[in-house]
Amino acid sequence: MKHVRTTLPALALALSALLAGCGQPVTGTSTGGGSGRDILYFSDNASGLPVMYQGEDYSADLSVSGGAGPYTLKISSGTLPPGIKLGGQRLTGTPTATGTYKFTLEVTDSTLSTRSKEYTVNVNTLPPLSLAPTLPTGEIRGETRIPLIITAPRNVRAARLNWELPAGVSVTRVQASEQSGVLFWQQQGQVLTVDLGFKTVPRNGVRIALISVKPAQDKAATLTATKMGYEARDGTGKLLAGKFMSGAAMTETPKADGTQDGADQPADAPASTETVPSVMPTQTTPSVTPPAQTTPTAPQPPSTEQPVTPPVQNPVEPPKPPVTAPPGAHLRTGAPL
Repeated sequence: MKHVRTTLPALALALSALLAGCGQPVTGTSTGGGSGRDILYFSDNASGLPVMYQGEDYSADLSVSGGAGPYTLKISSGTLPPGIKLGGQRLTGTPTATGTYKFTLEVTDSTLSTRSKEYTVNVNTLPPLSLAPTLPTGEIRGETRIPLIITAPRNVRAARLNWELPAGVSVTRVQASEQSGVLFWQQQGQVLTVDLGFKTVPRNGVRIALISVKPAQDKAATLTATKMGYEARDGTGKLLAGKFMSGAAMTETPKADGTQDGADQPADAPASTETVPSVMPTQTTPSVTPPAQTTPTAPQPPSTEQPVTPPVQNPVEPPKPPVTAPPGAHLRTGAPL
């Protein structure tokens, strides 16, 4: 009896261990809503979706956590801004109309659990692209570094800055930032020119260059941006925005160069005048050949009349010299053709 009593607890312990071991795989592969799995929820930034701008490419990821992937998203109510579409867990497109838009997204995981969240997004008018230095409020008396900031970069890939500095102020260095690379810079007189290139579109409001300036020795200077111009272009060279140093807005100027190149059209006039004389000789030459064909036929019937043949030969000979002499001058002008 003692032996049986001692073995029963051991069997019960072994059986419980066996049952526990069999239950572990079931818990790990279960698709049900067990207590060991996080609740399905949207894990987006607390500030919501980034602002959209009319006519600018937009892309925003929608973060989902918990539950059991993969996830499926759909719009359960409301509408997206025109030009924006939902694909997978991302909103992409180019909004075409400004305004405030509300919509509700619903996510479903592999266990068919669902969760919904309402979003509000604003589509604003795109601010103008600009380059502007951050200038000190007072005078400078030593070497000073001036940050160059870009606003609303859009698809910019290259930019040029022209800045007329006060008298006596010289540029000592131009440094690139993580967002750009300085391709070229020089100072001619008091005008600074800086060319910048971007591997990727820079973020809005970031510093794209650092310009170090220094006033003349023992002299103070006040920096202003009143005489500053810039232009920004995309990867194809298209002008996105620009401003002349006078402050006027810059427009796409290469078209004007194209019209000036097209001013070579007067060269077409001589070409047309040369074709006129070239046509004239061609018309006269066939007129000479028919009389040459008629002259042999005329003497055959009246073979006895000798006076008839000389007059026929005489008119034939005069036309030949006129064709070679006077029309020859026209042929020379048309010879290059």
